[in-house]
Amino acid sequence: MNRGIITIRNTNSNNIKVYIELSEDGTVWVTKNEIASLFNVYRSYVEANLKSLFKSNELLEKTVKQEEHSTQINDQKCIIEYFNLEVIIALSYRMDSYPCIHFRQWVAKQVILSCKKSSSIIIQLGTTTLN
Repeated sequence: MNRGIITIRNTNSNNIKVYIELSEDGTVWVTKNEIASLFNVYRSYVEANLKSLFKSNELLEKTVKQEEHSTQINDQKCIIEYFNLEVIIALSYRMDSYPCIHFRQWVAKQVILSCKKSSSIIIQLGTTTLN
């Protein structure tokens, strides 16, 4: 499974550099531990916020999560859960670590740059389309 890559690096005190290499299906797939490491938070904090995202139906778990079944060295079966870029972005708006704050700023900057490149942007929310 090509999962893509996402990294957040501090370049100096005021800037961060976000590097994203998308997987074959156009997203990034990461584990809870990788999200915790990316945002410099505890895994339990990631788990609590994921639970809240799914409970509120802000994200539909079946559309943003993949499971991989594997066997460990001792023949014990386990399931590895992967979450996509949509989850990473949503979690960054729920958590307040330094990397989360700067990642949110980077996401906002990317949206603004995207809008500037085209004269209009179409946003579809539910059944409403805004131009």
